[in-house]
Amino acid sequence: MRKLLQLAAVFLLTGAAATHAQITNLDNLVAPPPKPPAHRSPNATDDLQWLWQFAKPSPNGRADDLRVDARFQALLQRSFKQPQAMWGPPETHQPLDTVIPLFLSQYGTVTAEHNRYLSMDGCVPRFCPAHGLLWIDLGTAHPLLVFAAVNWTTEGHSTDEAAADYSLWLFPNRTLDANALPLELTESLAHWDARLAEAHRLVPHITHALLVEPDGSPFALDPQLAGANTLAPQPDTITPHPEDKD
Repeated sequence: MRKLLQLAAVFLLTGAAATHAQITNLDNLVAPPPKPPAHRSPNATDDLQWLWQFAKPSPNGRADDLRVDARFQALLQRSFKQPQAMWGPPETHQPLDTVIPLFLSQYGTVTAEHNRYLSMDGCVPRFCPAHGLLWIDLGTAHPLLVFAAVNWTTEGHSTDEAAADYSLWLFPNRTLDANALPLELTESLAHWDARLAEAHRLVPHITHALLVEPDGSPFALDPQLAGANTLAPQPDTITPHPEDKD
């Protein structure tokens, strides 16, 4: 079954690479302070406590500052080495670590939950059908990072139609079980849709979901089990279309 899922995922990965070339012309929670050194786990080799400061002031934090922080850029570089086929012409796919900040640019927010989880979300400037969420579990010695990206499937409907189809891509920094994603991750993805709906932004209908492991191995996912499609789709009534004048 795992091999069948992997084969299906390869076809999805290939198809996404071909279709994306059509859309690349695009002009309260108070975060906890860092623990004192004496109280930190001696095994905590990945010390990312500096991230908490960017969740203040609540509720939106300081996404712009985090995105350009050199430590953040270095974190993305060492954490996300798998290839990506969701953005850019097939022959010139950019490295994933350079695509992530683009997907977190417009409407960026940084939020914290349960003194453990940090999320940063946003969308591609002036093209919010392409949007992303970086989810981080800071409660382990080696934090788990997952970048979730949503992108428009070009066939069938335009981006301003609620019936348009979208794909969800999950890129973890370490191997995950495609059949047992962390519950906290899937809940965060569902809450993401709820925040988008409240802000009158695009809530996508996910037709395909894909897990891309750190070694590049792709596995097809059930979108519902990945936390998608918990709300009815809605169009974006906030973001101007690329052809609109400022």
